[in-house]
Formats: sequence, structure tokens, C-alpha cells
Amino acid sequence: MALLLDGESVPQRRPEDRRPTLVPLNRWQLDSYLLQQRRGEFKPGEVVRLKPPLREAWMSAIWCRWNYEGQRGERTGCWFYLGIWLSDGGFIAFRFEPPEQGDNHNYYHSQPCRNMGWEGTPDYGAMRVPERNPTWPLAAKSSLDLLLCLVVAIGGMRGLGRVQSRIDSNGAMRQNALLTQALRGMMALRHG
Repeated sequence: MALLLDGESVPQRRPEDRRPTLVPLNRWQLDSYLLQQRRGEFKPGEVVRLKPPLREAWMSAIWCRWNYEGQRGERTGCWFYLGIWLSDGGFIAFRFEPPEQGDNHNYYHSQPCRNMGWEGTPDYGAMRVPERNPTWPLAAKSSLDLLLCLVVAIGGMRGLGRVQSRIDSNGAMRQNALLTQALRGMMALRHG
């Protein structure tokens, strides 16, 4: 996830702006969450800041929660919430989720949503969409695959190629078999 960090500060809000206050996580904070806790979530407002995927976007970000404890009956994996704030005050969001219990959404999937996942009211300007359907199945078998699906969703295969280039230029990352295997699997989805 650290590969996705934008490194820029959050744009300044106007006083009349009702968008949420967001705090971009740095690499150290991200590592302290993901490497030291088997179950958790970013604090409300803490996000991984991304370059906006649309010209009309003011900002985009990811919020995350995870559970790898696997206690009986609980879902395990990572949940990623992608939010895109538009310059005109609108808000578009999607959640990327691991399989649910039962026989309906029992596969890795993405759904529209009205917030960034933390407790509270929906974000102002959110699209008024159902939050259970439509649901899109994703080419994922793990939380890492799910994150790579999110990368493709916001940056297409070019975005995935940029992640591949960053991995190729980093010896330690190139040695990470899980990461390189997941990336090869996602790249294999290309046609033509």
C-alpha cells in the first residue's frame, strides 16, 4: 500500500466547504498499522492519499480496515474504501471487500458506497446509490489481489505498470514472492 502514497499534502479547504477533514498517512504510520496489528483500521479521517484519477477530482484517497485474527464466524481480510471528491463538491466512493458469509456475495467484490468506511454520517455530496447492489466480482484470491484490483480500478493497466516499475527498481520488493506472484497474476488478465 505504501507504493500508492501520493506524498502531497491534502488541498486546503475553503471555510464553507463541508468535505471531511482528512489526514494523509505517511509510510511510517502505514507500516505501524499494517505490520504490527493483526486486526484494526485507520482512524477516522486517516487515509492513503492518491493522485486523483479524474480531471474533475479535487482529491482521492483510500481508507482501510483489516482482520487477520480469523475468530470463528468472522470474515477475514482487508476492506478498502476508495473515495473521490469532485471539484464541484460531489463525492464518489466504492468499497473493495473480501468474500461474505452465505451464498450471495461470497467472492471478492466491489460495491458503491456513500462513505469512507469509518463510523459517522455519509460524506456530503455522496452519490445516492444502493450500497448492496450492483456488486462487481473481482479477479482476487487474497487481500493483496484485492488491493491490486483497486490499483487497476483507479489507474488501469498503466497504473499497475507503474507499480510494477517501482517494484522492479527495488531489490527488496523484487524478492517478495507473494507480491511479485500477485502482480504477475493481475498483469496476465490483459488482452491483446
